[in-house]
Amino acid sequence: MSDFDAALARCGMLDEDALGRPWTWRGRQMDVRYALYRTLEDAQEAHVRVSAGAHPESRRILALAQHAFGGLRGLLIGLPPALIDKAPRPGEWPIRETLGHMLSVEERYALQTRYAVDRTDADPMRIPDNRLPPTTPANVGGEIGAVLARLAEARAETARGLGDVAPAAMTRPTVWMGHDIDVRFRLHRFAAHVVEHTIQCEKTLQALGWRPTEGRQIARRLAAVLGEVEGLGAVGEAREIEARLVERLATVAP
Repeated sequence: MSDFDAALARCGMLDEDALGRPWTWRGRQMDVRYALYRTLEDAQEAHVRVSAGAHPESRRILALAQHAFGGLRGLLIGLPPALIDKAPRPGEWPIRETLGHMLSVEERYALQTRYAVDRTDADPMRIPDNRLPPTTPANVGGEIGAVLARLAEARAETARGLGDVAPAAMTRPTVWMGHDIDVRFRLHRFAAHVVEHTIQCEKTLQALGWRPTEGRQIARRLAAVLGEVEGLGAVGEAREIEARLVERLATVAP
């Protein structure tokens, strides 16, 4: 687990009382709650600055998916295996299987979209099935941090492969669920799919009787904004702000 993941997990443990403890900013006594909100403000400032730059449409679209992934990360990081591996109801996926499905689909979507960009007019509209991973959930073992790290790696690979699609290729034809669509549609599917299954994870946790702390709710929003900053290519700025959260929490008593 990275230092930032550990900080997000610690935020997830901060209830209302813990957030009300003293924290000093610029020589004045504030509270721990503002330590989190100050970091969110830092992330927002970076986002406004970075998003004002010139970015390919494909990168801006995929940054929305990274925003969504940040929210998922903030929701789940630090949760115990008992919550990750327990099905909410008979026949329904536990969170681990939901994440395994997300990993499989992330990889499939990336391959299908890249194929649509690169294929010639003489090639079949659809990529052959034998070049795609199975639709069943990928096997994702380990603690939740390791599972999210695998999904993060797949998301990073998507961004590397599709972050600079040429404008003319955005309207290249392809097929999804039997419908004639284009590359732009496929790119927007990444974020929508992450959001869809983040909501599924929320429903699963609610069915298991779990509720997020106030600290986790703030951290989710921070992780989402930082995800979009990173998705727009400002990786260094995102890492700097992550480090600020780690430093600020280090000054807070356990």
